[in-house]
Amino acid sequence: MCKKEFRYQLKLTKLNELKFLSHLDWQNLILKSLRRAGVHFALSEGFNKVPKISFSPALPLFISSECELVNFITTEPLADDFKESFKMAAPENLKIIDIKKLENDGRRMVSLDNLVQWASYEAEIPEDNVVNKMLGISNFEDLRYTVEKCLSSSDFFIEKKTKKGILKQINYRNSIKTMDVSDGRLVFVLKTGQDDTLPALRADEFLKCLMKKFTDKEAIFEIKRLSFFDKDMTEIL
Repeated sequence: MCKKEFRYQLKLTKLNELKFLSHLDWQNLILKSLRRAGVHFALSEGFNKVPKISFSPALPLFISSECELVNFITTEPLADDFKESFKMAAPENLKIIDIKKLENDGRRMVSLDNLVQWASYEAEIPEDNVVNKMLGISNFEDLRYTVEKCLSSSDFFIEKKTKKGILKQINYRNSIKTMDVSDGRLVFVLKTGQDDTLPALRADEFLKCLMKKFTDKEAIFEIKRLSFFDKDMTEIL
């Protein structure tokens, strides 16, 4: 007899000190918090059984987020007070923005790493940072020409090291969907997730390369991930 399963999606924050966690530490934190909140995970088949859980694409160190997604399957429905239980079990800056119950059609749950294909970010240049003061850059208005030049170009090369240790120039221009300067912030959408057609582009590497086109020194950014989109650019809520 097949056991009944329940599927859920959480949208979570990863703010302040949590941006210093690696992706593995982040996953472990979520698992521990969910277990403390009374979640009964459905387990995979086989000798080494693991919870049926999926995480959105890894967030680089020093980047915060307001949209981290977690999909998981349970053997029992979440309790009515689950949100309050999770709040008690998790750190202050790990908060639930939304809980969604997913349809169970009997098929295997799609991995978030495959579902998520684009992500939006915002970046600010803190005025009180010593390095930024030395550069004379107070906001992205100073970079507007560089941003517009990048959008009008067909090339945006970043040097990457292959698995064999060979340096290679990769054109990431098509991995940049949009960019816009507004109120001293840069808001942009980059390719993420797993897809063979376009390479994923990290927000921190993108900004570092963008800055190189503007100055030979590196500015300090505050970057936050805002939302996820699927292959059709439909926002994943």
